[in-house]
Amino acid sequence: MSIIRHEYPILEYSTACDAVINPPPADPQFPRLCLMTFFREALDRLHEEYPGEVIGVYDSEMGDFPVLRTVVGGVELCTIQAVVGSGSIAIMADWLYGKGVEIILCCGSCGVLADIPAGDVILPVRALRDEGASYHYLPPGRFIELDEKPVAALRKVLDTRRVPYVECATWTTDGFYRETREMVDYRTAEGCRVVEMECAAMAAVARFRGKSFGQLLYSGDILSGEVYDDRDWYNNHSARERLLRLTLEALVTL
Repeated sequence: MSIIRHEYPILEYSTACDAVINPPPADPQFPRLCLMTFFREALDRLHEEYPGEVIGVYDSEMGDFPVLRTVVGGVELCTIQAVVGSGSIAIMADWLYGKGVEIILCCGSCGVLADIPAGDVILPVRALRDEGASYHYLPPGRFIELDEKPVAALRKVLDTRRVPYVECATWTTDGFYRETREMVDYRTAEGCRVVEMECAAMAAVARFRGKSFGQLLYSGDILSGEVYDDRDWYNNHSARERLLRLTLEALVTL
């Protein structure tokens, strides 16, 4: 075990696996599959259709996030609402993996760096690590590739359902108010077509723990125009509902 030292602290990395505070021990109540979503209203409707029981609570200063266990199509899984931001969601994901979850599929929204119609489905296959949490789980690197098995499961569902989608790299950033015009152009030039705040961190946690993670996003606000347009992304309820159902369909095949 050693520390990889660097002039800049964010690029320093400890090779030790054991930490002062570790995730919780495995809980046999937790299924191996977990559906995570940022869409509270869509998750509530899912629970009306597939009622579940609370098997745990992820508690934080932001509030309590119950984990519900349910059965869909004969497959047992658990659900949880996602927290926002790479640091917060890395802790939540690590907690879930510690409890016994093996695969997390997450659905959320993203900003787009190209003219992608509002509500279109995005399948990220790699994430640019412009956030902080991933650097505590993996040595420094520019991109992280997402796990092929969840990506393949999501791709298969989209193809089977004949849902058009954009498969691309995503820019994961902590700087919501620092997405400058120059930075948008720079990220676009290196292949990113969308931007969000969690994907790279969750992929890194999964890689470090030997678990699996995949994600679907829908096209929300657009950052490539002369004038910023939020396109009322947070009220696109049909896109949110559709994305959750597609993610769920892929999850039960894993």
